Amino acid sequence: MQDCRRCTGFSGELGQKRGHSRGVASFRLLGGLLAGLLLSGGCAALGWHPPGARPLSKVPLAADKFVAPRAVLQVAWHRPLVSKIEFFAYKPQEFSAATTSTDGELVYIGSSTKIFQALRVSNGEQVWKRELTGAVSSEPLYLGAGMAGPEALVLVGDDDGVLSALDAKTGVTKWSYRARGPIHSQPVLHGALVYVTSSEGRVYGLDVRTGKWVWQYDRETTEGFAIRGSAGVLPVGNRVYSGFPDGYLACLNAETGEVIWTRQLSGDSSRFTDVDSTPVLVGDTLYVSCFAGGLYALDVKDGSTRWRYELEAAGPFTIDAAAQRVYIVSATQGLFCLDTKGRKVWQQAMPQQGELSVPTQWSSYVLVAAASSGLHVFDKETGELLQFFDPGQGATGRPVVAAGRAFLLSNAGSFFALAAH
Repeated sequence: MQDCRRCTGFSGELGQKRGHSRGVASFRLLGGLLAGLLLSGGCAALGWHPPGARPLSKVPLAADKFVAPRAVLQVAWHRPLVSKIEFFAYKPQEFSAATTSTDGELVYIGSSTKIFQALRVSNGEQVWKRELTGAVSSEPLYLGAGMAGPEALVLVGDDDGVLSALDAKTGVTKWSYRARGPIHSQPVLHGALVYVTSSEGRVYGLDVRTGKWVWQYDRETTEGFAIRGSAGVLPVGNRVYSGFPDGYLACLNAETGEVIWTRQLSGDSSRFTDVDSTPVLVGDTLYVSCFAGGLYALDVKDGSTRWRYELEAAGPFTIDAAAQRVYIVSATQGLFCLDTKGRKVWQQAMPQQGELSVPTQWSSYVLVAAASSGLHVFDKETGELLQFFDPGQGATGRPVVAAGRAFLLSNAGSFFALAAH
């Protein structure tokens, strides 16, 4: 299975990836770079950065990078997490998202450097850091004291397939478990088990206090191209639900991992069939999106379809249950707002689409990060684009709202805390 979100980008129909041209692009880039080194006297050019990137020391923080009809958010603070962009990185990407402690004092974030760290929410000061076995492309889970033992823990998965449970105050490793395949999803706690998925189509149930394996469910790896998603697990009662790269949604026994039912959502499509969204339950309706099939509303008991909204290149979504609204992105068509009956309320194209994050709600706003551009802030009711923020090289990981801040990691490796204006 080829992971297309590691390729250089999307072009037109999502089946037409530019990833196979990366070698040519890198070769040409190298040639130009060597010529530049010769002309500039060699080592003086070590400050070189990929086209469009900015040296981290020059990432603007002022309001001139917020381009919109009116100011909605402003930078509270920022901290560089990646000291340099990989030499051959044509289009660097950082996939990690943040989480905070329940008291709102600390924010936890990882990056491609393998460094996972705790920062103060108030000013970005580093409290501790820990080097993991692989790059971090996931969102961690914070567990308060008493949820998994006497100390508070933060659980984080990495690209080497290791799920680590760290002391939330010190960063000391309490336990770790190695899965098969990178972990791009956020772990989830349900009872005495923590559930996590790997990118190779596996769901794991682990003892949250020890990290001991309890059960796992495996699906065959999809042949050909797949989208690099971060679908997680939804636990409900004695069941857990999860999507897979082969276009299936599975309902499993939460204690044993035994299959209760499966449902194919990708139809007749044989390419980019991924179910890359974490399912969401509202009442007795299970919502899930499939890249090739759109957004589905299913009966939670048996997976039967209640309605389906066909959407090309459907991505992740979020639901405002109180307002009965679903916000979902399409890599080719932008941001959609639907009601919970599957009727379109509004659609907003984005200046540069392609790879889009999970939409995040904050007050009366919806925040969407775009890998090719940056953070977009929309009005929830009308879909109007209120503000755009370029953090440097765009942003791939989802914006996270917590502790009165919106946290965002740019593809250039800078971590931002944004506050309401």
